[in-house]
Amino acid sequence: MKIISITLLWFSISFCQTTKQSSGALNPNIGMSAGAYANAGTDKMDVDGFFEIQFINGLYGDVWFSNLDMDSETSLEFNSSLGWIKKVAPDLTLAGGISNNTELNLTLAEGIPDILFGTVRYESLNEFFIGGNISLFTGLAFFGINDTPSNFIGIFDLNFGPLKNIPVDLSVMSVTENSASDLFFMLKKTTTKGFTAGYTFSRERFESEETRTFTKQGHTKSITVPVQQDGFFNTIYIGVTF
Repeated sequence: MKIISITLLWFSISFCQTTKQSSGALNPNIGMSAGAYANAGTDKMDVDGFFEIQFINGLYGDVWFSNLDMDSETSLEFNSSLGWIKKVAPDLTLAGGISNNTELNLTLAEGIPDILFGTVRYESLNEFFIGGNISLFTGLAFFGINDTPSNFIGIFDLNFGPLKNIPVDLSVMSVTENSASDLFFMLKKTTTKGFTAGYTFSRERFESEETRTFTKQGHTKSITVPVQQDGFFNTIYIGVTF
C-alpha cells in the first residue's frame, strides 16, 4: 500500500472511533490515550502504535507508528497530526487540521546484515485535511502542501437496521487517490476495558515489478519496470487502548 493510503486508513479509523465516543475530543476536557496493535495479514505481520492528547474545545494532537516488523525491506512509518474536531449538532461532527507522514527505508550494506552499516532514506508528505461525520457517513479530504494529488475517503457505518444491535462494529471504506480507489470491509469488536480485535478484507492497488525483454540491433536486453496491480488482502489484528 502507498504512503498516502496508509495515512488515510489509519486516520479515518481514528476519526470514526472518536466521533462515536462520548469522551475524548468531543468532550470539553483534557485527556490522553495510547494503544498498540499486532497485525497479521496476507503478506506480512507487523506492529502499530499511537499516542493522542486531547485539549479543551476539540483541539487534539496525535503521533503513531506503523509497519514495525523484522523485515529489513519494509518501510517504517511515523505519522502525526494536529487538528480540531467538534460536534456541532446531534448528528453532525466537523474536523480539520494538518498531518505529516514520514516513511523510513533502511538499505543494508551489501553482504553485511548489520543494520548499523545500513543507509536510511526517508520520504515525507504534508497535508491539510477537512472532514465531517453526518449520521452513518464520514468523509475526509486531504490536500497536499507540496503540490501532491488530493485524496478522499468515505466511510459508511453498516450498523443500522437489522445490524444495529449486533455486538461488533461493521463499516465499508473507500480510499480514492489518482482517480482510482481502494475498498475496505472492516469488522471490529472493542471491550469496555480497551481490548480490540478486528478483521479487514480489502481490494487494494500495489506496486510490483515486471521484467521486460526487448531486442535491438541483434542484442537482447532485459529491464525491470514498476507496474501497478490490484489484489485482495485479509488482515486480522488485536490490540489494547489505555
